[in-house]
Amino acid sequence: MKVGTRAGLAAATGILLVVPLGITATTASWNDVEWVHDDALGTGVLDCAQNPALESRSRGTFLAGELLGVDLDALAQLDDMRLTVQSDGVAVPDPGNAIDLGSAPPTFTYANPLNVTALGIAGVDLTGFSIGLPGAALGAANQWTQGSAEGRAAGASGLINDSGAVLVSDTTPDSNLPRPATIDITALLPTVAGLNAARLEVGAVAAGSQLDGCAALLDQVWGVSPTQPVAQRDYGVAGLGLALDAPAVGALTGAVTTTVGELETAVAALVGQNGLISSTLSEALRLRVSTLASVGTTGTVTITGLDLRSTVAPFLGLHLQGNGFTVDLANGRILVDLERLTGPLNGAAPNTELVLDAGVVNAITAEAGALLDAWATDVTNALRAAIRNAQLSIDLTVTVRAAGYKLADVRLTSTSAIGAVVDGNATVGVTLSGVPTGLIVTTIDAALVAIGLPTLSNIVNTLTSSGPVLTTALANLLTTQLLNRVTTLGTTLSSRSAPVVTVLAEVLNALPSVVSVMVNVQPDVSGAPPGSTYTQPTARSTAEFAVTALRLGLADFAAPDDVAHVLFGTGSAGPVTLP
Repeated sequence: MKVGTRAGLAAATGILLVVPLGITATTASWNDVEWVHDDALGTGVLDCAQNPALESRSRGTFLAGELLGVDLDALAQLDDMRLTVQSDGVAVPDPGNAIDLGSAPPTFTYANPLNVTALGIAGVDLTGFSIGLPGAALGAANQWTQGSAEGRAAGASGLINDSGAVLVSDTTPDSNLPRPATIDITALLPTVAGLNAARLEVGAVAAGSQLDGCAALLDQVWGVSPTQPVAQRDYGVAGLGLALDAPAVGALTGAVTTTVGELETAVAALVGQNGLISSTLSEALRLRVSTLASVGTTGTVTITGLDLRSTVAPFLGLHLQGNGFTVDLANGRILVDLERLTGPLNGAAPNTELVLDAGVVNAITAEAGALLDAWATDVTNALRAAIRNAQLSIDLTVTVRAAGYKLADVRLTSTSAIGAVVDGNATVGVTLSGVPTGLIVTTIDAALVAIGLPTLSNIVNTLTSSGPVLTTALANLLTTQLLNRVTTLGTTLSSRSAPVVTVLAEVLNALPSVVSVMVNVQPDVSGAPPGSTYTQPTARSTAEFAVTALRLGLADFAAPDDVAHVLFGTGSAGPVTLP
């Protein structure tokens, strides 16, 4: 496949509800039901209303093709369901042990559900398709056929019930859909820094084809135009996405978690009788008077109402949703909804290939960057608000001594929000007690002057007026130990957002070169992908009418011409052959 052909990317999130695959002959109401032709055809009369003896073939194939070097058609666990109903009315199912769904001759119905749990394909996980679902008695990965000697044929596969009806629709609840299958395409991409794995996620698929073979033969051999279409094909794809495991996403949440741990450590270091707040205030008080010694600080310092882990927890589990992508912070992934980026695919024309162009990629990466920046701002704002709203309570007593004398007990108090302290709207109260009086003051003053200190009264006045200085020291300490760490986190998150955007951009830019997505694949219709085959009509038989819900073309990046493909959900009806 050429690179241009591989440029299609798409995903579906819903599809039409296909009508049950039972068919009635469209020519039964004609007045003249006998149509005569040259005996060289081997039959002279075809009567669609009188149980014509025709051979019909039908097929349901859930998974086929070549996937990452594995020939899926050769896997025994991938046996499809084929049914031949001979012109004598004998049904020949293949495999022979297929489930008979209550065949009532002349109509026969068989199924062969796919055993996805038995598959062992490296890099592929299809087990999500195997769950039992309401209305899908045979499982989500079913393969179903129906046929009769009257020329009716129908084949279906995928998320269908035991009547062949497609269960994928726009209104199907997510709870009724199986988990997606995943295909690891990491090896197909060029090396992308910060990318651990890239996986395509294929949601529920279904396809069905039905054929009124008798009416088709009347048209084809006798030239009698049918009153209704002789063939009807429907398909459904519930979703196609891209999941990128990117350590860069984990680095964002990791930075937040690390900062929270540092903040918790800082808070623990600030509080208590011997914490940084206590020592800082005591030292600031001592420095108010040169060579003044302050010893024996007692009391308490607490910070309450601050739960940093709870503050950030909601942000760490977010799914940041953009237009067609999601940054899954909880699991360290980037999820891309390919349908949102390329347009809807339900109801698409046959052989529709969807394209992801450069303009879309540029818009996505720009939006991802803005989304991550906004998230970082929200995280830092929340942390900053939590810190500012936390309550700080200080009740310390600092015993001041000099020249061998106790000069005073200085009580420092404050009860306010941290934000009020930082903003200068709260002060540290200073109250002195135990100041010497009487004749001893003269002796103390002489001792103080002898060592170059002011008199006791001057020192007391200085200490009493220390509130603003202590408040400034406290505000600076709280800013440095707490709020500045939040500011640093904002810078860190900004720098770590860039690798996340780079991973997304590089993968999306490379993806069109390695993955092609086509829906409603009909091999007999113009525009079918390379390698499509079907049984063509002959003078005695109709064509095969097949439809595949989803075709993925995969190319090795190192060898672009080496293309593999996988077909999800194929239903085929026909050929129907004259006896």
